[in-house]
Amino acid sequence: MMNQSKITTLKNFMWAAGIVVSIAFVAIGLIFAMFHRYTLPKSNTDEGLNAASGQEQDLSSGALGSGIARGELTILAETDDAGEIYANSLVYLTDSTYIGLRDLNLVETNQVWGSPTGSLRMANLPTAVIKFPNDGSEISPASAAMISKPPVLVLAIGMDGLADVDENTFITNYDNLIHEIKAASPDTIIVCCGLPSVIPGYTGSDGLTVNIVSDGNDWVQMVCRDTGSYFLDVQEAVSEGVQLLTRFASSNGKTLNRNGLEEFLSYIRTHAVP
Repeated sequence: MMNQSKITTLKNFMWAAGIVVSIAFVAIGLIFAMFHRYTLPKSNTDEGLNAASGQEQDLSSGALGSGIARGELTILAETDDAGEIYANSLVYLTDSTYIGLRDLNLVETNQVWGSPTGSLRMANLPTAVIKFPNDGSEISPASAAMISKPPVLVLAIGMDGLADVDENTFITNYDNLIHEIKAASPDTIIVCCGLPSVIPGYTGSDGLTVNIVSDGNDWVQMVCRDTGSYFLDVQEAVSEGVQLLTRFASSNGKTLNRNGLEEFLSYIRTHAVP
């Protein structure tokens, strides 16, 4: 009987000790959870290119240039012609490549934001001003967005001064421009145009080459990943491979002529924001 009693007492002690240890582990787990945030792993269900939506998986190894984690690239896929109402709702921030939209009166005057000279160099984006078509004042693109609140703003920039900036400067300046515009007009949808390139044998004084433009096109796509903006593949409309088709170029070999700009406008209407 004495041995049986000792065994029973030992069992009770072990059960009590086990309960105490379990409670201790639970308490430690709760404390750990309070001070460490759990992050779910990214889903791999959207791998590859989605032909219907134009979404492509981010295969970059991390943030380059801007320091912002890159998201998916959303390419505007082909759609039915969105029509005049859609076309007339678009506003374009342009550099010299597309300034003919304003100077050739291919769209309404209030749809084009260009600098007084028509040029918009990538190195100067932080201090760039446009001639605001509503009243002729010279203001920043963000200020123009705050005033007019465009439904869709098409950024047709990137060629001016491209050869004079590195990847980091290009992406950082472009990213910051978009963030400023979105802060001023949160509901505005941003579309970033790819670069149309230059004609074969181009020898302009700006130092552009097909390879430099190709790099710039990649950087524009990185900006779209950073900011969640749409990418419009302009080269598909006006270029063959990575070279601007001569019939769409003005005499300087890079600025889009009337035919090129009309092709660009037609492409936008058939690659509309969903």
